[in-house]
Amino acid sequence: MSELRQNPITKQWVLIAPKRSKRPEDFKNQTESVNLPELDRDCVFCPGNEKLNPDLSDAVGQAPQNENWEIRVIQNKFQALEKTTSYRHREFYTSRSGYGEHEVIITRKHNEPLALQPQKLVQLTLQTFIDRINALKKDPNLAYVQVFHNHGRDAGATAVHPHHQILATPLVPPHIHTEMRGCYHYWEAGKTCIYCDIVKEEIQVRDRLVYENEHFAVISAYASRNAFETWIIPKKHKARFEDLQPEELRHLSVVLKMVLGQLYDKLGDPALNFYIHTMPTTRDKHTLHEERSYHWHMTIFPHISVWGGFEYATGIPINPVAPEVTAKFLRGE
Repeated sequence: MSELRQNPITKQWVLIAPKRSKRPEDFKNQTESVNLPELDRDCVFCPGNEKLNPDLSDAVGQAPQNENWEIRVIQNKFQALEKTTSYRHREFYTSRSGYGEHEVIITRKHNEPLALQPQKLVQLTLQTFIDRINALKKDPNLAYVQVFHNHGRDAGATAVHPHHQILATPLVPPHIHTEMRGCYHYWEAGKTCIYCDIVKEEIQVRDRLVYENEHFAVISAYASRNAFETWIIPKKHKARFEDLQPEELRHLSVVLKMVLGQLYDKLGDPALNFYIHTMPTTRDKHTLHEERSYHWHMTIFPHISVWGGFEYATGIPINPVAPEVTAKFLRGE
């Protein structure tokens, strides 16, 4: 039976329409990483090719600091934002300069997507996210740092080599504003965090719970915008991803690798995005007030279906697989 569900934070509606669905296993497709070499001599991201493109030769950072690096951070050659003169313009239309930073975080092996990487490398990658967020936050002209990952052509990846991206923007994106406002309104009504309450609800009900460990809960989102949309939420209230402690980071690396590994094995390495939502960079009395209500989280978004006319016309996604079904599938039941 079809059902309209509302995201309790953003208030966005989605339409769960099981009659449009196949079984979850029918979404399995051809792997994105099939028959790739460990090293591609034509790939500008591969080790040994650092000088192949002079624009990419100067690393922002890498670990370890030698030719055997496992992870490397560089400026994006095709920057969406860049260091430029900062300005704002407002008449009939409003505009401002595209000031910001755009970086790429590269892991070593050409044919090793994150789902197949060693847990220690996943943990190093997450630590690199934190290091770069903390470094970029020092620029007073930047308001938000967005970490994200595109895997596969349908998810927007223009390079096959495994990599992540960071975009630091001079404004707080509208979707983050919407999330923060929804969290704050919920906190004002009951003095509790909505994400903390979601974790409690999902652990108690268990219908959409995929996995949990000491520090994190993995759930198929109640109002999933697409089949297999998965949330990773810390059990302990924490507003900022970059405030994670080493033990929490280790647990997160295990959880992230587990979820991506399940999707890789059960759906044939689908195209997907994942991204982290955290607080804006500013720490002042206003944001400290909002940190009581906001809760950082990670979203994994496989590209199983595409939008059509209804979705674009109404803004209401149609999800052909109920999250209770995808959670059960990912649990192996």
